[in-house]
Amino acid sequence: MESAKEIFSMNRKTRQKKSRAVSASELAQMGVCERLVVFEHRYGKRSTASQRTAIRRGLKEHDRFYRDGVRTSEKKGRCYIATLTFGPGREVTALRMFRDRVLRPNATGRWLIGVYYRTAPGVCMVLERCPWLQPVVRTMLRPIVWIVDHALRGNGGDHAI
Repeated sequence: MESAKEIFSMNRKTRQKKSRAVSASELAQMGVCERLVVFEHRYGKRSTASQRTAIRRGLKEHDRFYRDGVRTSEKKGRCYIATLTFGPGREVTALRMFRDRVLRPNATGRWLIGVYYRTAPGVCMVLERCPWLQPVVRTMLRPIVWIVDHALRGNGGDHAI
């Protein structure tokens, strides 16, 4: 019987064609039962109707959780400068998605978000007092929105605005 190491080193081209993310559950399963991993590799993964139902329910729940997070983020309206200069539109949506998907997951990004939330209200006060500055800021933000939009398209395509 082949070991899991031999299976994973087999036929590099085949693995590249079938490459996909490996879930934490699958990694844990390798530690628990190597033979099951080999069996499923050879004959395919078998699941009962109740397991398939549970998987669908879990995926639906993950999707609902994700959408709730996005909705909550949109309700906050905390893209102060973009909201003031563009109004509630696709530009603000792109910037929020960038904040949530690119900046928020890492420490440096969270630090930048914190700095922005501390300084943006003051910038908005100036922009409200001097409305002639808003088109200037809008012009400065447009290339940033374009870059953010294209970055989001490159990191998952369907998540871009």
